[in-house]
Amino acid sequence: MNIFKNNTVFLRFWIATIASQLASRMHSLILIWIIYKWTNSTLIVGLAMIAASLPSVLISPFSGSMVDRHNKVAIMMFADFTRLILVSIFAYLYFINELNTTLLIIGTAGISIASAFFNPASLAVIPSLVKAEQITQANAVAQISGSASSIIGPLFGSAIIAVLGVTHAFMGAGMMFLISVLFLLNVKEFSHVVKKEVTPYLEDIKSGFRLVKKYAIVYKMILRIAVVNFFFSSLTIIIPVVAKANVKEIAYLMAAIGFGMLSGSLFLSAKKLSVKPNVVLSGSFVAMGAAFIVAGFTPSLIPQLIEMFVVGVTLNMFNITLLSLYQIRLPGASLGKIMSLIIAVSMSLQPISYGVMGAVMNYIGTFHVYIISGVIILISAVGVFRLKELNSEAKLKAI
Repeated sequence: MNIFKNNTVFLRFWIATIASQLASRMHSLILIWIIYKWTNSTLIVGLAMIAASLPSVLISPFSGSMVDRHNKVAIMMFADFTRLILVSIFAYLYFINELNTTLLIIGTAGISIASAFFNPASLAVIPSLVKAEQITQANAVAQISGSASSIIGPLFGSAIIAVLGVTHAFMGAGMMFLISVLFLLNVKEFSHVVKKEVTPYLEDIKSGFRLVKKYAIVYKMILRIAVVNFFFSSLTIIIPVVAKANVKEIAYLMAAIGFGMLSGSLFLSAKKLSVKPNVVLSGSFVAMGAAFIVAGFTPSLIPQLIEMFVVGVTLNMFNITLLSLYQIRLPGASLGKIMSLIIAVSMSLQPISYGVMGAVMNYIGTFHVYIISGVIILISAVGVFRLKELNSEAKLKAI
């Protein structure tokens, strides 16, 4: 809690991100459940999730340049206001019985585009809010918002669906986006970090790629991040199958991941680790890979909840450690551009994962998906541990 003392700006930013992430998680639950219920097809669920991720990946290089050129908080506000409008349209269309799979997928693509602006802006603005030695703690606290929303969002969304219906669930997500916009209204202190020079957008994007190539610690980790995202994304397709389209069980499994992410965030926000980054990163890979493999042999709900918890813990341990390392080592003036490219490249396999897993799930089953995913993640752990750029880094005081 020390990070909030005399820093109401960061507190308002944190509350806004909590609301925004909560709305996103609610929408994800509604999307996965309603598509699987309507179609009973993992392939269609996969296509819906492609719509929820591919536009964000494609537009991220452009959005990163926008983030560096303009007020980051204003971009966050505009993105969440756009998402507010879209989920409100979903609520209205469902209420009048006009919402269908096609419209839901198209609107979700729009939400994905808005997310492509919100996410890099929220990451790039953190170093301007806190002292350098507090960056890891600030990242951990910011991750808590996403982790807490991963718990509360699915549970809250499923409860609203069960009691009030889908229309009110969409309206609840819209209310959370509105809260995010309102709390960001009072955050005025970021104008001094806006990029002053104006260059063509294409050249700005090219310079971002050059910066990524300049730092071996970035480009050598991107493929490893992509591997984790590919197989972690498969859980989106696996969960409704394991839960047999039961909205409560889907919510429990999604919340278990969120609870694990929250636990990892709280741990890193309260404790400074004295180990090298390569140990934390490769150790996270090992634990995640093992959790996938064990999940293949334990298909019942309770063991699955435990394994999803472990996946959530290790995912945030990995994310926070690597994000802090990047924020410390990379130039702050171009951080939004670099982070957007990292997000785009590292998550480029996520839409492919949705399509592949959605297509093959009916043929190979959840057991083989879990085992294959776990084995490849374990193999990746060896590569991460042996990266000389991580081994040669001095121990970071913030990690």
